[in-house]
Amino acid sequence: MPYRHLNCGTRRVLGVLAAVAGGALVACSTPPAAVSPAQIPELAQRVAREPQNGPLLLRYAAALAAADRCDTAVTVARGGMRLAPDDAVGPLIVGRCFQQHDSLGAAIGVYDAFLARHPQARGRSAVAAQRLLAVRQEATETARRELQRESTLATLPGDPQTVAVLPLAISGDTTYAPLSVGLAQMLTSDLALLRRFRMVERLELSALLNEMHLSQTGRVDARTAARVGHLVQAGRLVDGLAALSDPRAVRLEASVLRANGEVTQPTAATGRLRELLQLEKDLVIGIAGRLGYTLSEAERKAILENGTQDLTAFLAYSRGLVAEDAGDYSAAALYFGQAVRADPNFQAARTSYQVTSAAPALQTASAGQIPTLAAEQPPGITNVLDQSTQGELAGTVLDLTPTQTEQTVATTQGPPIVTQTNAGNPPPPSVTPPSTITGTILIVFHLP
Repeated sequence: MPYRHLNCGTRRVLGVLAAVAGGALVACSTPPAAVSPAQIPELAQRVAREPQNGPLLLRYAAALAAADRCDTAVTVARGGMRLAPDDAVGPLIVGRCFQQHDSLGAAIGVYDAFLARHPQARGRSAVAAQRLLAVRQEATETARRELQRESTLATLPGDPQTVAVLPLAISGDTTYAPLSVGLAQMLTSDLALLRRFRMVERLELSALLNEMHLSQTGRVDARTAARVGHLVQAGRLVDGLAALSDPRAVRLEASVLRANGEVTQPTAATGRLRELLQLEKDLVIGIAGRLGYTLSEAERKAILENGTQDLTAFLAYSRGLVAEDAGDYSAAALYFGQAVRADPNFQAARTSYQVTSAAPALQTASAGQIPTLAAEQPPGITNVLDQSTQGELAGTVLDLTPTQTEQTVATTQGPPIVTQTNAGNPPPPSVTPPSTITGTILIVFHLP
C-alpha cells in the first residue's frame, strides 16, 4: 500500500522497511484538515481580516465548493491563485467546479496551465490525477458523440499531420499481451518527439475502441481502421504486430494506413526478445520514413534515449497502462511502481505511478477534502505488488534480462548440452511478508 494512505504513526514504523526509489523516504507531515460548509462564516470573517492570505482564500473557496456554491468558489479561488500561484488547491477547486458544470475542456485547460507553470509544486500529482480523470471522462463523451455523427465525419478528410497508433497485434505467449498497449504507447511517445505530427492520445483512442466494443481485443481490421481514422480525424494510422513466439527471433512490423485506404509497405525490425525495446526504436525510425519524414540527428538521439531499455520495467509499465485504460487506478499504480523499481530512471513510469496513486482518493473526495489531498507529498516508490503478482511477473521476465554469468559451453561434439544460469535482476521481494524471488532458466545449445 502506498505510504500516503497510511497515518503518520504507521508511516514512521514502516519507513525503515520501504525501498523508496531515489533513496528518499516519504516525509511524514500533518496536512491541513478538510473544510466543510459549516466553516464558511468563520472563514469569511478571517478572509475579511486577511484579504492577502492566499492559502486562506483557497480554504474558503473549498468550503464554498463543498456547499455547492461553485460560482462564488471559483471567484474566490481565482483570487487565492493570484496570491498563491503554486498552491494546488486553486486549480483543483476551479477545475472540479468546471467539471461539475460539464465544462471539461475548460477544466483540463486549468490543470494544464498549472502543471506547465509549476513543475515542482507540492500537490502537482493531485492536479495531474484530476486531469487524468477529466481527460478520461471527456474522451468517453467525445467517442459517443463521434459515433453518433459517424456518417458526417466519414465525408471529412482526415488531417494528414494527425497520427494514431493502434494497439499492436501480439503473437506468442499470452503473458506478453499487455505489450500490445505498451508498444503502441512507446511508438506514440517516440513519434511525438518529431513535433511535426499531432499524436492521438492513448486515452482518446482507448475510449473510442471501448465504445466500438473493441477494447477486449484492441484489434481492428482494415475496414474498421478506416472508421477509427475518420472518428478521430486522423489522416494516418499506424497498425503493427509483434511476433514473440520464438524469443531467439522476434519481429516487429508496422504499416501506415492512409485515410483514402492506401496502405504502405510494412517496415520491420528483427532480433532477440531481450532486444525488443531497441527493435522498437528501429521500427519507429522506419515508420517516420513511411510518414515521409526525415529525422534530424537530434531527433534520432531523442528517440533512442526516450523510455527504458529494461524489459522487466517495460512489461510492468505495459500492464499498468492496461489497468489505467480500464479505470483501475489502484492496480495501475501497483504495476507502475514495480516498473520504477526495475528502472528508477524510467520517467514515464514514475510520473504514471504518482498520478494513478493519487487518482483513487480524488474519485471519492468531496470538495472540502481537496486541501488535504493537495497537501500530500507524491508517494515514494515502494515494493507495492503482492506476492502472487510478483511471482507471476518474475516468471515472465526471467528470460528477458541479461544473466550475470553463463557457464562456458563445451565445444566437443555430442548430444545437446544443457546449462543453467541464475536470472539476473529478479524483481525485489515484497515488504509484507518478506520473501525472496529466485529463478533459473535453461539455455539449450544445439552444436553442429
